[in-house]
Amino acid sequence: MSWLIKNRYAVMCFLVFVVMCLHTRNGLWYGDFWEHSAVVRELATNILRPRHPQLLLDAPHAFYSPYTVMVALLARAFHSDAVRTLSLMGLVNLGLWFIGLRLFAFSMVTKNRSATAFYTLILTLFWWGSFAWAGFGGFFHFGVLGHILPYPSTFAVALALIAIGLNQLRMETRRRAYFIPIFLFAVIVLISHPITFLFFTVALVSQSCVDRGSVHFQLILIAVLLSLTFLVADYWPYFPVRDFFLFESGKYHFSNRLMYHQVASKIWPALIGVPLVIATVKSNWRRPLVLMLATLLGIYGFGAISDQYAYGRLVSYIVLLLHIVIAEHISLLESKLHEFHRSSWFARLVVPVSVTAIAVILFFKPLKFTLDKALRDHPPTYKHYQFLSEFTGQYEVVLADILTSWMVPTFGGKIVATEHPLAFVPDYDVRRHDVERFFNKESELAERQQIVQKYKATYLLLKKSQGQHLMQGTMPEGRIVFESDSFVLISLGPN
Repeated sequence: MSWLIKNRYAVMCFLVFVVMCLHTRNGLWYGDFWEHSAVVRELATNILRPRHPQLLLDAPHAFYSPYTVMVALLARAFHSDAVRTLSLMGLVNLGLWFIGLRLFAFSMVTKNRSATAFYTLILTLFWWGSFAWAGFGGFFHFGVLGHILPYPSTFAVALALIAIGLNQLRMETRRRAYFIPIFLFAVIVLISHPITFLFFTVALVSQSCVDRGSVHFQLILIAVLLSLTFLVADYWPYFPVRDFFLFESGKYHFSNRLMYHQVASKIWPALIGVPLVIATVKSNWRRPLVLMLATLLGIYGFGAISDQYAYGRLVSYIVLLLHIVIAEHISLLESKLHEFHRSSWFARLVVPVSVTAIAVILFFKPLKFTLDKALRDHPPTYKHYQFLSEFTGQYEVVLADILTSWMVPTFGGKIVATEHPLAFVPDYDVRRHDVERFFNKESELAERQQIVQKYKATYLLLKKSQGQHLMQGTMPEGRIVFESDSFVLISLGPN
């Protein structure tokens, strides 16, 4: 029993890892996964001079990050496709996240560190409202964990958490050699997921502000490190990082407005930490955790006031800090209970068992849903799209509706427009409007033919559910090259 208590963090990580392996095996990928897989496919094809991963353009893409370059190199080395390589890399990301979460929890508290790390893991996985955000990177509750593991954001968060833990070790031991991995991780995080870099920066500055030595010296060191990070990132060859921050990042604000909708109902269990934080501030406000919470809340509020909704993604880190505050107090309760009942194994189990049971009850529906997806066999979400690799070339244009287009570049050719915003594509809105007009049932044949010619579309991909019979006589001429229960693929080129 004592072994289980001592190694409970590792045991919990193992159980979660097994479930995520089963989830990964089923290939139930949604959302941004298909943009990342298109990026990996294009990089694996042209690692030195990639074109746009989704559109037939010689334009950069903001997801050409160190992470996706690494995944593409692995795909090339092992002759693996983008989906399989990304899927397996997600499990590596999970392992890194486990390490990072433990180091981060250790860096935020001074007592009962192992117990606090365990409870932080439990709370992070399950201590959420039933309708917590899903499909967004940076959130790690159990209802979304299996879907976001392959994302660059997961990799970036793991590295950021590890780097913050290493920075705390650097400050405690005064070993400046830790600056080397911290700096390397900082560059990767900045390019891979800027919002995580903002959290990372707040953490480093907050740690420096409570240093027991020279605060000013520590702040200067961090300022130099961050300046060098931006300087090196500016030389990233795959997309202009400086231009992205100055001119293109605003395109992503509107898509993140959900970070400010019904927030309390999504995070209400974590709000238990608010009075605990207030009590902590009264006793000792000079803690990195308190300073980080105050700063992140300020930036989060600024995002709402200024309509710069991408800052809303910081809510995931705010909740993480609240989870750590709650975990710290639970570990203190466990410690006191153990002091009064040292010989009782029941006293050592009552707190962790109770907390885990409450967490599971709170998050029962998402937990049940995830376990069902992992433990039962399900066909992969991309099963109906795999035929595209046989009939379409990677640099041929496949005209499809917005939702269908999202998955096409991973298996087939390029598309005309995407569902999500794109940096470095000035005519994004025009492209999306053209696709919507093409599939509007009221559009005329001449208008559709004009759109086909404008984007040099080679194939037309129709969903059977779209009721293509309603458009008979108003579609460009072509021949059917593939038909299934779900799709009809029409060649628009010469016979």
